[in-house]
Amino acid sequence: MTQTAWANKVFNDSLDVKGKRVLVRLDLNIPVENGVITDTTRMDAVIPFLTKLSFAGAKLVLLSHFGEKGESLEVVGKELSRRLSFVSFVGGLDQEVITDAVVKLREGDAILLENVRLFPGETENVTGVAQFFASLGDLFINDAFSVSHRKHASVVGIPQYLLSFIGPTCARELTHLSLILSPKKPALLIIGGAKISTKLSLINRYLDQGVGVFVGGAMVHNIFKARGLSIGQSLFDKDSTVTQDVANHPNLLMPIDVILSDGQMVDFDKVPEDGVIVDCGDKTLELLKKPINEAETIIMNGPLGLYEKGWLHGTESVLTMLGSRPKEVTYIGGGDTVAAAGKVNSLKNIGFVSLGGGAMLDFLASGTLVGIDAVTKQE
Repeated sequence: MTQTAWANKVFNDSLDVKGKRVLVRLDLNIPVENGVITDTTRMDAVIPFLTKLSFAGAKLVLLSHFGEKGESLEVVGKELSRRLSFVSFVGGLDQEVITDAVVKLREGDAILLENVRLFPGETENVTGVAQFFASLGDLFINDAFSVSHRKHASVVGIPQYLLSFIGPTCARELTHLSLILSPKKPALLIIGGAKISTKLSLINRYLDQGVGVFVGGAMVHNIFKARGLSIGQSLFDKDSTVTQDVANHPNLLMPIDVILSDGQMVDFDKVPEDGVIVDCGDKTLELLKKPINEAETIIMNGPLGLYEKGWLHGTESVLTMLGSRPKEVTYIGGGDTVAAAGKVNSLKNIGFVSLGGGAMLDFLASGTLVGIDAVTKQE
């Protein structure tokens, strides 16, 4: 997909939406702890656009997913309504109730529907669900980059039935990430997390471009195994086998020392059989200083240690280094990565912070996403 293809489908102010039902797919999947919203970044990003559509006289129908366990969007809906008085939350999955609420919309008003993933068939892209959502609008805007890699009804199904556009939040992501599909060199990709199976295509793509790729987190344990090294009792991706071409690629960087769960710091080839690797060590961080300081492009996505269990040393140290580089050099994404950058006060010094984790990686791997294709390839 060329940039022109999606750029031509970005919603713009010349489109008359007065009196039209505008269906907008958002990402309002924001963190909530004990009923309290702890980070409104994704909501903040879409408020100006929703306000503009309201002022233009659109009748807005807002769609979003929320949580991992089928939680209600109500707490998010209340906060959005507090910020934007023209928004009301419509709970429940009753199609007649929802349709009636849409019929009663006045120009400039908006309703936010319940978590789309509570609608049976959403994640399987069942035709009936996509058709129901599409029946609520006269046109569709995908402004949820972070789920545009998902083959869900509210992402790829709706554009089969409605004239569709890409929203400004989504366009911003595509604009910035397109710049690093073939990054300015010397370039460095720092990638972490648990499952290497979902990241191998990206790793290969950048290695083949002559980009240095540092692999951390549990992902690197698969590389250690491919090299015949012991990882003890450490977590690894059982769904993936790393080839020797990747494991021994000259552009591949990996930890040269690691931290074990008992706090020991050992060389990468000295992990005991009962050891559990939880982070990268100080020698590794020292090793990374040179490529980080010399890089013209640095991309980071995913934690370098068992971040959710409190092993923050590697991730936070690297993000501190990134915060000292010129802003135009740095690109980061992924929830844990962004949270860690905020914790070490590097966020304000990062050039581009993606609102997508998996979507960012998938876009960089292939140059497109199924949700973007669904809009750009309309007949």
